[in-house]
Amino acid sequence: MLIGILKEQEKNMLLDQFLPRYDFHEIHQITVRATTERTFAALKALTPAELSPLVGILLSLRDLPSRITGHASQTLKKTEPFLDQLLKGNFTLLADESDEVVFGLVGQFWKLARERKVRITTCDEFINFKQTDYARVAANLRVQTVNGYTVLSTETRIAAPDPQTRSKFSFYWRLISMGSGWIRVLWLSAIKRKAEKDISA
Repeated sequence: MLIGILKEQEKNMLLDQFLPRYDFHEIHQITVRATTERTFAALKALTPAELSPLVGILLSLRDLPSRITGHASQTLKKTEPFLDQLLKGNFTLLADESDEVVFGLVGQFWKLARERKVRITTCDEFINFKQTDYARVAANLRVQTVNGYTVLSTETRIAAPDPQTRSKFSFYWRLISMGSGWIRVLWLSAIKRKAEKDISA
């Protein structure tokens, strides 16, 4: 299994349309021994039951302050696609094509124990959001062929336009970036397993 951190992604991603400039980001990728079509289908269909139990633990730790104050996120259903549940929760679908899904979120994520998110319902609302005391997050899941291999990747970008907002988010990012990265790595690994399952059958 190959899991690596990309230094650069190819251009012309859908993600570039929604957050071309950003202040923080992370990229992860994995190679998959399956077609891009099969991999993308696995990406869409993967359920929480097919994820590593560690994902649930990491998500629970991230949401612990909200749970204590009674503002917990939704409970994941084991048999419903994980991506669908994210989109029914706080994230908004920004784009969905045959090789890439992009979703976004706006919030004051450093306010761990209080309501901190703005509900965005359209692409235009996300692109044109101007409140500088909030951060915008855009992330993708993408499948592509690179040198004959299927590569599944995810990139997360965060824009915090105001210096004070950047400072607040930077502190929060240092606290959660390692766990956040592990969630993404485990998510990609689960998609890979699903896409490759019974591939010779």
